[in-house]
Amino acid sequence: MTSIYLDYNATTPLDDRVLIEMLPWLTSQFWNAASSHAAGEVARGAVEAARRQVATLIGARPREVVFTSGSTEANNLALKGVSGARPAGRDTLLVSSIEHKAVLDAAGWLEEQGLNVQLIPVRKDGEIDVEELGQLMGEHVLLASVMLANNETGVLQPLQRVSSLASRHGVLVHTDATQAVGKLPVDVESLGVDLLSLSAHKFYGPKGVGALYIRRGVQLEAQQHGGGHESGVRSGTLNVPGIVGLGAAAEMLTDEVVRESALSESTLVEKLTAGLVSAIPGASPVGSARRLPNTVCLHFPGADAEAVMANMPDVWVSTGSACTARVPEPSHVLIAMGLSRQQAYECIRYSVGRSTTSEEIRTAVERSAVAVERVRMLTESDTNLDIERIPT
Repeated sequence: MTSIYLDYNATTPLDDRVLIEMLPWLTSQFWNAASSHAAGEVARGAVEAARRQVATLIGARPREVVFTSGSTEANNLALKGVSGARPAGRDTLLVSSIEHKAVLDAAGWLEEQGLNVQLIPVRKDGEIDVEELGQLMGEHVLLASVMLANNETGVLQPLQRVSSLASRHGVLVHTDATQAVGKLPVDVESLGVDLLSLSAHKFYGPKGVGALYIRRGVQLEAQQHGGGHESGVRSGTLNVPGIVGLGAAAEMLTDEVVRESALSESTLVEKLTAGLVSAIPGASPVGSARRLPNTVCLHFPGADAEAVMANMPDVWVSTGSACTARVPEPSHVLIAMGLSRQQAYECIRYSVGRSTTSEEIRTAVERSAVAVERVRMLTESDTNLDIERIPT
């Protein structure tokens, strides 16, 4: 059977136009952007052009963009860098309980170093509790980190309200915008954030490259030393081909292109959701309807998600973040939203992309319905069923 890829939140294919821009820098133009000769100057020019492209995409100044190896590094640099340069008296980090592990684990490490970390609770719809956030704010708080869109549920967070609350107390705001960039128009000034993380492979660019927006005037302590690259914030030989690819992918994402893509993907997700809810008794979407246009997470009561996926191997979906797919514990995002461990194990994320077709959606609904029904039947017939042995 033809495979159907519905896991675009995990990664996207490299756009052919991006590859064309990258190829010379992977072959004949292999130069180091830090070299002082003419070839190095050409490579530096390509890097700076990409910096302008990324800055334009998010409404920033080029000097406010620092290139990284991806969002994990950008998130770590944001939290650890700000903490290392913190003023006296500000020793608390506020982090939403549904953040990606790249943020939560970085915050956990900082807590081990003596900082105070407090989790911002979320409501059952997956949005952070802004009232609770207001209670946590104060002159002792250094930074609030709240993602723009959740990678598992797609639920959007009220970043402008977060930024408004934070500004009253002089608190910095970081947002992990990894899932939002490319799916929604993103503007740092409109959001009011001080730091923003993004990664190229989430919007048809190459893997292994991303960026951190650092608002002018925000102080960070470098986490890598060795050459003073990126204005001393992030040392390391620049990945020129990847950076060029990131810039090219960013340039393709004009507001018009993003809105047209969002409209198309939203229509497909609506069709997918309606089809699954109609075909599978008890199926229901998880979280607020205010979410990314390409994403829906569905709960299938009585059907373990891993078993469902094993019974439809030609439909490529996810039980949550790709970075924690091998972790046996239930999704911390769904648990934070109030789902039980059992319910969390019964949820599947579907995320569509540019290449997804209506025919693929129809087929995915059919195969999902058959898989869920089979898992339910097998589970009912053997309460001690080992889901890893379910025949496919």
